[in-house]
Amino acid sequence: MKTLLLIDANALIHRAFHALPPLITPEGEPIGAIYGLSSIILKILKNNPPQYIAAAFDRPEPTFRSQLFKDYKAHRPETSQDLISQIIKARQIFNKFSITTFEKAGFEADDIIGTLVKGFQKESGLEITILTGDLDTLQLVQGQKVKVQAPKKGISETIIYDEKAVLERFGLKPKQIPDYKGLVGDTSDNIPGIPGIGPKTAAKVL
Repeated sequence: MKTLLLIDANALIHRAFHALPPLITPEGEPIGAIYGLSSIILKILKNNPPQYIAAAFDRPEPTFRSQLFKDYKAHRPETSQDLISQIIKARQIFNKFSITTFEKAGFEADDIIGTLVKGFQKESGLEITILTGDLDTLQLVQGQKVKVQAPKKGISETIIYDEKAVLERFGLKPKQIPDYKGLVGDTSDNIPGIPGIGPKTAAKVL
């Protein structure tokens, strides 16, 4: 069985940026997030190398979600320039590893990943793993065909989510995650839920 690894670049870079100390190069440039990202890639290539790899990036332009809901992510502070510079530099890192990257104005990395999953999930003899820190992608999990690998602690430990793991954590099937988010809301994206409905009630309703 061959494996396609899809990397949510921005999610991993953010994770590394906040998990690691603010390392700098001899020239004084911030490099901690790049170090963390490189460590993750090297570990994967050494321990469980996939046959195919691609990475997806967010773009700085507003997405279609902002057009539908003007307060989408409106509460988030401006991104640190130290982080922005490393997100830009990360494209060079993927290029050095010969990993193809995708990005499109108006869409987020997980939109691109969802599109790639949709396109490749019907390929026989191919398993898809999504490497991300964004658990919104759990809605894409499908049997043994599509799994999500997410950091569990810092960037060194990860957990694999298949349908069973999603059910154990949320009490829901992956395809129910969008409805779950609609009921409870998503504070990280500034999306309001239904007043009075929390995680437990939402799981019962679904």
